[in-house]
Amino acid sequence: MPQLITEYKNQNSGIINTYDCDLLILNENRYLTYCILNSDGQFELLREYKLTEYEHFNDFHSKVLEMDEYLGRGFKSVKISISNKRLVLVPDNVFQREQSVHYLENSAPIWSTDEVKVDFLVKQEIRLVYAFRTSVLELYKQHFPNCTIQNALSSYIDHIDHVVANMDPGHKVYINALYDTMYIVVYRNEQLAYANVYEFTTVEDFLYYIMLIYKEFQLDQETTPTFITGKLDVHSKLHDLIKRYIRNLFFLHGDTSGEVGVEGLPDHIYFDLFSLRA
Repeated sequence: MPQLITEYKNQNSGIINTYDCDLLILNENRYLTYCILNSDGQFELLREYKLTEYEHFNDFHSKVLEMDEYLGRGFKSVKISISNKRLVLVPDNVFQREQSVHYLENSAPIWSTDEVKVDFLVKQEIRLVYAFRTSVLELYKQHFPNCTIQNALSSYIDHIDHVVANMDPGHKVYINALYDTMYIVVYRNEQLAYANVYEFTTVEDFLYYIMLIYKEFQLDQETTPTFITGKLDVHSKLHDLIKRYIRNLFFLHGDTSGEVGVEGLPDHIYFDLFSLRA
């Protein structure tokens, strides 16, 4: 049975009329996070569920949709992001849709149970090709006929595009931590230079992937601005370890959960989920 691990409620709200609300859903490997926003764009409810031991991946999603008293209702709009590492980025000027499977299979496994999907990163003129379990995608399409689905890295990059436009030129690194997944994105001025998703189990894994990118792009650990979001805070082991090696380190604030009114919650924590609003 899925485990409810997080819940934030707007204490100033009464009964939630979901038909006037927007629903945002983020799927990670073993987690599902959702938030309900009212017609004013303000937060009403945020919940996180965790897949329990021995629970099947497909069953986890269907049980969450079945047991949660809000997810069985109708919504004005539903946006769903899929976080997984089986993806590849292809420049739009060489992209051919009929070659989508070929692009992906050169860098990630594709299974017979998968559907291959393509997102378009408009500002960067890049196609993000990814694979995900067909049965789960169909489950969401049936449950939310009006939903839109995209890769979580796509919505994250779209969000960063808005942020980086107001920053000084030069290289910048953006790191987002979920529970067992991380995004690393590198910009050169406003141009996307690199983006990928990694799975990690230890803080050492987390640091290794970051330092690998610094080495590959020959970035200065003392001066390159690095912005972090997600399940990190100043007291976390992840933050402490990164801070030892990356000196120009900042939490990325603004245009995130603070604008939807999650009182007392640092606005970088759900940057990934609220990137669906970008």
